[in-house]
Amino acid sequence: MPRRPDGAGEVAPAMCGICGVFDRGGSPVTAALVERMNDAIRHRGPDGDGLFVDGPIGLGHRRLSIIDLSETGRQPMSNGDGTTWITYNGEMYNYRELRAELLSLGWTFRSTSDTEVLLRAYEQWGPACLERVRGMFAFAIWDGRQRTLFLARDRIGIKPLYYHLTDAALLFASEIKALLRSPVVPRAVDPVGLNNYLTFGHSVGSDTMYAGIRKLPPGHHLLCTADRTQIVKYWDLGAVAQRRGAREEECAEEVRERLADAVRCHMVSDVPVGAFLSGGIDSSAIVAMMSRFSDRPIQTFAAGFDVGGRYDELADARLVARRFGTDHHELVVGQLDVRALIERLVYAYDEPFADAANLPTLIIAEFARRHVKVVLSGDGGDEVFGGYRRYSAERASRYYQLIPAFLREHLVRRLAGRRRWHRVHKAIEAMSVPEPDVRYGTWLTVFSDEAKAELLDGAFERGAGLDSFRAYREHYNRPEGWDLVNRMLYTDLKTWLPDTYLEKLDKATMAVGLEGRVPFLDHLLVECVASMPGRLKIRRLTTKHILKQALEGLVPHEVLHKPKHGFSVPLDEWFRGELKPLVADVLLDERTRTRGFFDPAAIERILTTHASGAASFGTQLWTLLNFELWCRRFIDGPAPAVPS
Repeated sequence: MPRRPDGAGEVAPAMCGICGVFDRGGSPVTAALVERMNDAIRHRGPDGDGLFVDGPIGLGHRRLSIIDLSETGRQPMSNGDGTTWITYNGEMYNYRELRAELLSLGWTFRSTSDTEVLLRAYEQWGPACLERVRGMFAFAIWDGRQRTLFLARDRIGIKPLYYHLTDAALLFASEIKALLRSPVVPRAVDPVGLNNYLTFGHSVGSDTMYAGIRKLPPGHHLLCTADRTQIVKYWDLGAVAQRRGAREEECAEEVRERLADAVRCHMVSDVPVGAFLSGGIDSSAIVAMMSRFSDRPIQTFAAGFDVGGRYDELADARLVARRFGTDHHELVVGQLDVRALIERLVYAYDEPFADAANLPTLIIAEFARRHVKVVLSGDGGDEVFGGYRRYSAERASRYYQLIPAFLREHLVRRLAGRRRWHRVHKAIEAMSVPEPDVRYGTWLTVFSDEAKAELLDGAFERGAGLDSFRAYREHYNRPEGWDLVNRMLYTDLKTWLPDTYLEKLDKATMAVGLEGRVPFLDHLLVECVASMPGRLKIRRLTTKHILKQALEGLVPHEVLHKPKHGFSVPLDEWFRGELKPLVADVLLDERTRTRGFFDPAAIERILTTHASGAASFGTQLWTLLNFELWCRRFIDGPAPAVPS
């Protein structure tokens, strides 16, 4: 696999966890507080830790060693004279080029780490240094001369960064559980966060489930002084110019070259690098490219679930593994302690998270961690190249809108509650919405506004009047002159991708000390593909057309052209079987009722209807169960302990 060519003991990036406190009034920060925050994210960096505390600033760092855990790369890191300090979680793929440029400008280096390169880049260019960085990152820099704390998050949102800001202080961390170690951070449910969660099954944008805790948006940085805070967008995909006349052959060649370059960069490591392999297009493309740059078999990891899942992709993964001669590892899951897994997931994610695919993701991540510290994942391929069926369905919505309203309403009523027609009913419900931005968001909802109105108790009814589709109204029509397909992809890149898939991958992998890298989200590749017309991505009912053209002859033909499907966790069956007592006990007990969030009668109706088989509410029950278990771990009582 790729190594640094000089082999001179360079210190390159390591995935990790960061945290810190800035007392805006100038009072000293205690080392004990930063230690508590740092300890809460130990799983993100079990190989080492570091603290810097000086007057009103305290920085913490946890390290997962990927390349050379030497003292010269220790964090938090100083610029040499102690006036500027950095704590950094990231992977900078162009740090050698940036280092050479800084050397030519007269800067000196004590190490060969990318952390020091980033610190010097900030000293040279200030916040504009972000325009030169290629990679995934979340970091904080304390500028002692300016008495300024500078926070930044990568363009796509691969690495998370949360903060709590008041006139008195700014606290930040890679995970919310670190913030909760401070007594000044409240433990209260935000009505906006609850509304977002019930609507989409996850937090949205900068909002979280916690009152007073925010997430720095992708492509933004934050500057904080004693008396001023400024959040600035430094990158937006919407600025990419569209190439309407682009030719398919040229675009396919560009995709091949850009993807190959992204994979090559993402493989740099001094420890073995593996890959998740489902046998689908995206993971197969990653493995195919990796095999071109490795001098040894790539370690690949696949899981099959013999616990009621809709299908098993182990055969597809084996086909790809044989094609590229990988060192293939398979895990067949025959039994699951689902309740114990749910508890682990609730702790790992800090917020209630209703995408049940995080369960198999945690399992495969833990399996891979037995063999490697780094894995490449195919996440992002669908959002960059157009891999979801809803893209084609959304294009058909304008024709569906021509059907008289009374006929559409009749069709919805006929299909409502029919288990076999759940997906069709969802599609018709979405296509019936007249506003394009709201319609697109409707494809992804868990509870409709009407269902939430029935569910929310009067004591919390203030959450029912919020705009559930604010993020979709904000992003859907923003890129001027973009075609429909590219507007949908842009919207997903700003919402669905960072809020769901990147959240799922980061928290599941880092929970077991595994670094997950996503070559499809290299920003140079993303910008290149975004400039291409939508007609090259969705061709009639064919998704990912240009990616498939680029991979012809490289990835097996049967992989490129098989129907798309993702692993489907059998929630409906679980809640009619082994999890039926659990969900009833949790959602109907007195502890849940006294919170005052939900109408107990509405909960009972959902449980009864689902158990009878008259309709399927597995996703809704999973959403509610995760919320209550989250309340018990994070809202009730002291800071949660790590699950045993």
